[in-house]
Amino acid sequence: MRKFRRPLIVLSRCIEHDHCRYDGSMISSPFVRQLSDYADFITVCPEVEIGLGVPRPPIHITEVDGNLRLVQPETGRDVTFAMKSFIDSFLGSLDAVDGFILKNRSPSCGIRNVKVYRGEGRRPGRDGMGFFGRAVMERFPHLPLEDEGRLRNLQIREDFLIKLYLVRDLRSVEGFKDLIEFHTRNKLLLMSISPEGQNILGRVIAEQKDHDNAIKGYSEIFYEIIREPIKPERKINALLHAFGHFSSKLNGEEKKYFLESIEWYRKGVVPLLVPLSMLRSWVLRFGDTYLEKQTLFEPYPRELVPVTLII
Repeated sequence: MRKFRRPLIVLSRCIEHDHCRYDGSMISSPFVRQLSDYADFITVCPEVEIGLGVPRPPIHITEVDGNLRLVQPETGRDVTFAMKSFIDSFLGSLDAVDGFILKNRSPSCGIRNVKVYRGEGRRPGRDGMGFFGRAVMERFPHLPLEDEGRLRNLQIREDFLIKLYLVRDLRSVEGFKDLIEFHTRNKLLLMSISPEGQNILGRVIAEQKDHDNAIKGYSEIFYEIIREPIKPERKINALLHAFGHFSSKLNGEEKKYFLESIEWYRKGVVPLLVPLSMLRSWVLRFGDTYLEKQTLFEPYPRELVPVTLII
């Protein structure tokens, strides 16, 4: 069983932590509740932090003459400057964090599908991003970021967790020996994100004579690689690469069932851990010492994605 380092996540405080939404409610998220056993949180509610009470009249993002403002239509209060000041202070104070989970569609924390109003904030307009959410995306484009709504989707949740625990492990690298170990055990997992990127990272290690600069150069490329969404086809490619270690040792029914599980995963019916668990059983059965050390087979704590949804 793999031992996981606890990632540090910035979390919207209204999600499972405090009744601080505009109407005094709190958002229930079974996933975040379970994640608290495996991660640490820095919770934040930008609206409360700038002095808005609970409950409070809702705030809206309004577009006036091409400029975005954050206003409270009921009172006419403009909190744009206060929000920007808080954002600069809070995000500037963050040091070693590994990811963000923010409230969806919030005018402060939302990262997509946030209503932007016209004029005085009463006529619906286009969709945009919340002030805090946008700032997070701009300042930390390399870190895993999702909203709690999208994390209900099985594949989105898996992709977030894969990147989150990779980032946390890279943050623990302190020397060139650690870097080699990190790359070696994550080789197939990195292949599942970007085969080309995994090769480039390998060359960085092989060709770098200045070990101090190796970590910096490796990290810069690593963070560029994980910015892109993980494509199911690339994860399947890594699964099939591992499957090649055993294909000559399995009977026809075993091969057929594994390939069916791959297809179920491709269609989003089952999580990645289903074909991974099958591969893991063959790693143990055939004593493949190389694959035994690969994080691909347990990229995040298994409890965080329910395999009971399947079959």
